[in-house]
Amino acid sequence: MRKGKFIVIEGISGSGQQVKAGIVALHKALDELKYDVVECANPDSGRAKELGLEGILNWPFGRNARADFIFEGAVRSEIFNNIVAPALEADKIVLCKQSSISSLANAWVNGYTKHFDVIRHIDKISRGFLFEDEIYPDLTIFLDVPPEEAYERIEDVLQIHHEGGLEFYQQMREFYLKELPRWHGVRVDASASRSQDQIDAEVVALVKAIL
Repeated sequence: MRKGKFIVIEGISGSGQQVKAGIVALHKALDELKYDVVECANPDSGRAKELGLEGILNWPFGRNARADFIFEGAVRSEIFNNIVAPALEADKIVLCKQSSISSLANAWVNGYTKHFDVIRHIDKISRGFLFEDEIYPDLTIFLDVPPEEAYERIEDVLQIHHEGGLEFYQQMREFYLKELPRWHGVRVDASASRSQDQIDAEVVALVKAIL
């Protein structure tokens, strides 16, 4: 039985600034409390290409999303099995920026809904379901950035445009809020009305409560 804790910090597109700052602050706070902390590489989409599989396999990533999906699942399984699991067995705290909800939310808002139960099951397989050692978050913290703020940051500042406009961000937030109960999730207000220090302090307090 594992001893450590697996903690995921999540947010919709456009919340990356708060999520990254939250992980940095949480890692620092846990270090100061003398916990052994490991940061997990994000097992979300794109990792197969980042890890160099494109060159090794001579696979044309980006040409066929359906085929790419198989490799992405394999990479996710590799990360959970060879990075997350050993750290948890060694009584370490694993921090992960985005994870399963992120993958599912992106699939949902991009219209892959007809066979969504299959997508959800593939995610479970990547976390070890078939081998009876599924890795599940002990705590998922959703940094809730209002869709309007996320939209402004991505669309207006970064000039990255989603076809759905503001509705894209609204739908993603709605999906997160519905999913949170499945993942031992807690919502944290990460709107511009709060300082980053306030957000970070709440995140640290939530994690301390489960240690």
